[in-house]
Amino acid sequence: MLQRAARIAFTLAFGGAGLAHFLFPRPFIALIPRRVPWRRFWVYASGVVELGVAGGLATRPLRPYAAQGVFGLLLAFLPLHVIDLFRAKPVTVNKPLALLRLVAQFLLIALARDLARGAGDER
Repeated sequence: MLQRAARIAFTLAFGGAGLAHFLFPRPFIALIPRRVPWRRFWVYASGVVELGVAGGLATRPLRPYAAQGVFGLLLAFLPLHVIDLFRAKPVTVNKPLALLRLVAQFLLIALARDLARGAGDER
C-alpha cells in the first residue's frame, strides 16, 4: 500500500514539476549555478525527463525503470539543493526553507529507493 501511495505521489509530483519547468522556468533556471552553460536548455531537458518518469510510473511495464529514474533524478538534483542552501539569498526564499527542502530531499531519496526496489512487485 505504501508502494502504491508513493508511486501515485511521485507520479503527480514529477508530472506537475515537469510541466512547471515549461510554464515557469525562471525558478528552475535560478537554481542552476551561473557557470553552467545552457541553463534554460537543462531546465527544459529535465522537464522532459520528469514528464517521462511520471508517465513511466503510470505504465505498469515501465514502472521499475521509471522508479529507478525517480531515484536517480532525486540524487542528481541533490547538489542543486545543497548549493541553494549556502547561497546568500537562496532561491527557496530563505535559509530555513532551503534547509527544510534539503532535509525533505533526503527523505524523498529514501522513499524513491524503496519504490525502485519494489516497483516490480506492485500489483
